[in-house]
Amino acid sequence: MKKCYAVLAGILLWQAHTFAQAPGATAPRQAQGQGQQGRPNMPQIGHLYGKLVDAKTGKAIEYASVTLLRQKDSSLVTGMLTKPNGDFSLENLPFGPMILRVNFMGYTNMQKKVTITPQATEQDLGNIKMQQNVKTLQSVEITGQKSAFAMGIDKKVFNVDRNLTSVGGTAQDVLKNVPSVNVDLDGNVTVRNASPNIFVDGKPSTLTLDQIPADAIESIELVTNPSAKYDAEGMSGILNIVLKKNRKAGFNGAVNAGIGTGNKYNGGGNINIRQGKFNVFANYNINANQNWADGTTSRSNYSNGQKADTNFLFQNSNSTSKPLFQFGRFGLDYMLDNRNTISISQNIVAGDFKNNEDLRSTFSDKDHVITGISDRLNNNDFSFRNYTTALSFKHTFAQPNKEWTADINYNNSKNNRNGDYLTQAQNAAGSPLGQALLQNNTTNGKTTFVTFQTDYTNPIGKNGKLEVGAKATLRDYTSLYNVYDRDTTTGEFVNNPQLSNNYKYNEEIYAGYANFANTIGNFGYQAGLRVEQYVYAGENEGTKYKPTKAVPGFFPSLFLSEKLKNDQELQLNYSRRVNRPNFFQLIPYRDYSDPQNQREGNPNLKPEYTNSFEFSYVKNWANSNFLGSVYFRNTNDMISTISTPIGADTLLTQYINANRSNSYGAELTMKNQILKGWDLTTNVNLYQTDMKVNANGQNYDNNGFSWFAKVNSETKLPANFTVQVNATYQAPTIALPSSGGGGGGGRGGGGGGFNQIPSSAQGTIKGFSTVDLAVKKDFLKNKAASVTLSLSDIFNTRQYELNQASPEFAQDYIRKRESRILKLNFSYRFGKFDASLFKKKKKDSGNDTQMGDPMQSF
Repeated sequence: MKKCYAVLAGILLWQAHTFAQAPGATAPRQAQGQGQQGRPNMPQIGHLYGKLVDAKTGKAIEYASVTLLRQKDSSLVTGMLTKPNGDFSLENLPFGPMILRVNFMGYTNMQKKVTITPQATEQDLGNIKMQQNVKTLQSVEITGQKSAFAMGIDKKVFNVDRNLTSVGGTAQDVLKNVPSVNVDLDGNVTVRNASPNIFVDGKPSTLTLDQIPADAIESIELVTNPSAKYDAEGMSGILNIVLKKNRKAGFNGAVNAGIGTGNKYNGGGNINIRQGKFNVFANYNINANQNWADGTTSRSNYSNGQKADTNFLFQNSNSTSKPLFQFGRFGLDYMLDNRNTISISQNIVAGDFKNNEDLRSTFSDKDHVITGISDRLNNNDFSFRNYTTALSFKHTFAQPNKEWTADINYNNSKNNRNGDYLTQAQNAAGSPLGQALLQNNTTNGKTTFVTFQTDYTNPIGKNGKLEVGAKATLRDYTSLYNVYDRDTTTGEFVNNPQLSNNYKYNEEIYAGYANFANTIGNFGYQAGLRVEQYVYAGENEGTKYKPTKAVPGFFPSLFLSEKLKNDQELQLNYSRRVNRPNFFQLIPYRDYSDPQNQREGNPNLKPEYTNSFEFSYVKNWANSNFLGSVYFRNTNDMISTISTPIGADTLLTQYINANRSNSYGAELTMKNQILKGWDLTTNVNLYQTDMKVNANGQNYDNNGFSWFAKVNSETKLPANFTVQVNATYQAPTIALPSSGGGGGGGRGGGGGGFNQIPSSAQGTIKGFSTVDLAVKKDFLKNKAASVTLSLSDIFNTRQYELNQASPEFAQDYIRKRESRILKLNFSYRFGKFDASLFKKKKKDSGNDTQMGDPMQSF
């Protein structure tokens, strides 16, 4: 273990030393972006827009000439005539210094140097007042090529199109490669050993991670300590999955297809068309990834708390899943003018599964003599349909960084399941005892999820900014679950009311927030307050549950920062957050799907509240940056689980509130260019967790130190080859339950109880490591086509192992999913990035210049 610490510490120190000593290491980042001018095949994605008005009357100036010239030789880049309302918009701009010229008869000509660098993709130049003394335009910086990972103190952005190992996979595969993020075998996500709130396009979603294809994702945004502007839900911050949509003029798109070992296939494509005021986009992906899983449970049950009087249980499980996912998305942006845009989009997701599991349980006495065997076969079909409609409006003002947005998000999903459990009891010799018991179960569920949100940002003074907003979240859920037992005498199926249930619940969250930020010299601050009113009501078979009194929750946040010399910065921040129990944690219904491992909710669960503190230091060089953070997280009434024996060989797992939980640690992230063409990102998180639980008259203290590390290496080779290696190591750690909410992980359509990874205040999770490798070859003109060969979990080491111990029992639980997978993917990008492609030439040449294609005048 000490050797592992030394190796990782050595990597970080070596990187920091290398780039601190490198020539130009202290050059500002802007110089780096400007140096990109002249690189071959660089995308032209800059966008400048504004409005010309008369300085005295304020009226729009129509048909004025706006041109953009290269500074080095005054050659024309692009230009146009202003529209009748004075608007102009210049798109597809290259990198480098430019000169913006504006002139019109009767007004003083104006020109201004404009620098396009990788700092912002769009810039509103505001209302340009043409008069004797022309208003000076500020320099503009436009982002160019995306880096694989953009790092800042408040947010980390991971660009998915640069991640090769997740090509053809799902959002689970993407998040496995994001620094600071850990994903378990069932897709449950943790950040700094706690559950974040997961959004899709900035909104809550009912989609699970394996329902979102990697090829539909643009980027992942990670906010470890969010301000009051964001939802208060989530112990360790927010993960936002941004889906693909671009606004390049003309038309462009891509198609892709892939195949993997073990009957895995994927394919899809996307297209975007922008002309004039309209931007239309669509994408579709299909994914069929058959997979297998197996596991064992070995338990010693101490009768009456005496180890001398022990019986044993051994379980072995083998399962397969054959899922078919289809993901479709289309939408439209309508730009009323330069500062008003209406957007509408529709997501349609469909999933169909066939799951099979064989669970064999062997029972032994204290002398390890087999006393009985039970073999259970589970076959079920599961399907779901998910529809999300989003409508948004955005208005920007002439004043830079001032805007107002309004959004409505409507989600409707349905699911159904039909399965059979066939259980055969056997004697010690394996001979059947009586007739096998057959059980049929059906599920029909429906969820309606609606959010309304509005946000307003207003700059105040030279550096101040006020943000205010409001949000309403409404969710209705129903699920009818029926279990039928076959009568061994008549052969007919009879409803089992003990196992059947009829869930209903609705929850409402009403929120408002205010944030104010300002800077005084090199010192910056931001203070905010979010208020949320949570209303909940649920029932099961006519019994209603209301866990807590609906009272407003107050969630303050405070951020302080100080900029230092040589592009360094310090920041201290605080926020208060909440994690509310979900419906399945609240209802007292008992899950018997695995008779030896039963689960039950707790209607007396309370929300858990977390106070988070974080102190960070960031340092930027020309080709690298470093982010170091130390953090402390205190959680009251933490939601956990406790397992207790019932009967001779059965455990009952229940949800409880822990007395307290403290977690503190340090996270170090280094992103740099080791050599030209070799980029390396290293992330290490070291943390201590202390948890105290009082349940069933007993005290459980679960404390432990652990660490987590990720290394991402990307190397560009001759002949347009790229090699990427991702390595992850999770040291042994105490078991903490996943929240189960926030649209997080989960295996859509997974099997019953044995397929669910347990988590408990009593357990320790064994460490694991995994290494992924991918090679990509670009070819054709402008690298339009590419082939990617990837191998996940090269050494086949990824598995989950939980060790539990108490005075009543000791248990070892091991779970292994298919993880070593070889995939081959092909993609082809097409399009013409030219706004004039769809311009219609007018027959009346007298109107061509003014009303048709304005570029003809240059």
